[in-house]
Amino acid sequence: MRSMRGKILALYGKSRQDENLGGIMNFMAEARRRGFGLLCHEKFAAYLSRFGENPDFIPPVFSGIPEADVAISFGGDGTFLRTARRLGDTEMPIAGINTGTLGYLAHFTLDDPGVLLDGIASGSLKMQPRRLIEVSGDDIPSDFIRCALNEIAVQKDDSASMINVNVELDGFFLADYRADGLIVSTATGSTAYNLSVGGPILQPELGCMVLSPVAPHSLTLRPVVIAGKSELRLHMSSRTGRYRLSVDGYSVTMKERSNLVVKAAPYVVNLLSPHDDTFSASLRDKLLWGKLS
Repeated sequence: MRSMRGKILALYGKSRQDENLGGIMNFMAEARRRGFGLLCHEKFAAYLSRFGENPDFIPPVFSGIPEADVAISFGGDGTFLRTARRLGDTEMPIAGINTGTLGYLAHFTLDDPGVLLDGIASGSLKMQPRRLIEVSGDDIPSDFIRCALNEIAVQKDDSASMINVNVELDGFFLADYRADGLIVSTATGSTAYNLSVGGPILQPELGCMVLSPVAPHSLTLRPVVIAGKSELRLHMSSRTGRYRLSVDGYSVTMKERSNLVVKAAPYVVNLLSPHDDTFSASLRDKLLWGKLS
């Protein structure tokens, strides 16, 4: 990551973290002391304003795409995903400060703000381009999100009935999945929903996708890793006549027989991490590999 001239930080955060307020205030104070400019997303600013006795404590507020060099996300992975969604295709670097639980995407803490701030000022942080996938289809509402950093999933509607997902891979028939759902995961999302249904963990740099069925009717339907440049066509049918389309946790009800196309998105999310961060260290730290219970 090269050194940045403007040093303007755009702040995002979840609205339920009262126990972290002192650390967040300390981070902002330290950033100002070091000469950083601060901007604050309107929803996060509304939350912080409930506690700030001094009106000048809240940075200038923005609602759209900020004129900033780095986005800071205070929260867990869900907050990081929302930050990435709000930044769209800008490819602005995002640093996650973990105030949640797992925080697989958030590599920094509030314990020592200088680690992140020094790294931004010196340009010594590692910038990891993370590929996204996008979904398209004629029946998707125009205001529904289309790109996912973690996964796109089709799932049964609120009933006991399974759905049938007919999948074509690069124009050729792959399989009929009779299951509770089917997950199409990015390499980044391989440690999210995909992992919970027995899918493989992928190194993020691979840029591959994973197809993982949810409670499949046939035990021979196993997770499949495919190239990141592949195109998937999904054709859904169900007894209820409906299914759920989920994009990074946001979902919408769709009519059966509607067709979806899933492929790589035309932009990436640039994730910031410490210069000594490694894939193996993340697995040990976040998934507690090698830890005794």
